[in-house]
Amino acid sequence: MERPINKMRYYLKDEVVPHNKKDDCWVIIHRNIYDLTPMLKDRFDDWNRTLDYLVAHAGKDLTHLFHENGEPRTEISPSTGRPRVLFPPILEVAISEFCKTPGEMWSQDPFYHMGRVTKRARLIRIVNTLTAQTQYMTVCNEDSIYDIQQKYKERYNHHAGSYEWRKFSNGGKSCGVLDLNGTLDENGLTDDVDSNVELPPPSIWLYYTDDITIA
Repeated sequence: MERPINKMRYYLKDEVVPHNKKDDCWVIIHRNIYDLTPMLKDRFDDWNRTLDYLVAHAGKDLTHLFHENGEPRTEISPSTGRPRVLFPPILEVAISEFCKTPGEMWSQDPFYHMGRVTKRARLIRIVNTLTAQTQYMTVCNEDSIYDIQQKYKERYNHHAGSYEWRKFSNGGKSCGVLDLNGTLDENGLTDDVDSNVELPPPSIWLYYTDDITIA
C-alpha cells in the first residue's frame, strides 16, 4: 500500500505543552509551531537570563506578543521614548550557521517551523475487532487517516500497521476501505458539528491481517 507524501504536521495544543524544557522547547505563534530546541542547544555554552525567560515560556502560546507575520510586537519605553520589543527573547539567535537561517528572526525562520495547531480537535472511536477493545482518541481535523494511524501506533498499538482500517457505511450494512490520504471528512466520517442532534463520534474498525511485514 502506497504511503502519502510527508506534509506539514498538525498538532493539538495539548501536544505542544509537554515540550517545555531547555532541551525540548516548542512555542506557538498564530497557530504556527516553532521548535527552538536547536537554537537553545547551540547556546548552552553562551547562556543568559533572556534565554531563561524564553524557556519559561516553552510549551506556551505566544501569539499575543507577535504580529501575524511573525514580527514581534513593540511598545514605547517610558524611560527612553523609543520602541522596544514586548518579548526580548526574540532578539536571541543561534551562534552556529547550521542552526538557523541567516538574517531571519526565529519567529519567521522556516528552519524552526515544524507544524501548525489544528483549527479543530476531533474525537474518534477506534475499535479493534481482534481484541474487542475500543479506544477513544482525539485527533486533528486536518489529519489524514495515515496520520491518525501513525498517532494511534505511537500511543496505543505498535502493530497498527498489521490491521486493515475500515469504515461502515449504508447504515452499517457495508464495510468500506478507508483512503489513507484522505481526512475524516473526506472519508465520510463526519461528526455533529453541523448537526441539530448529538451524534456519537465517528468509528474506525481495525481488522487484523496477520501480516507482520506491514507493521
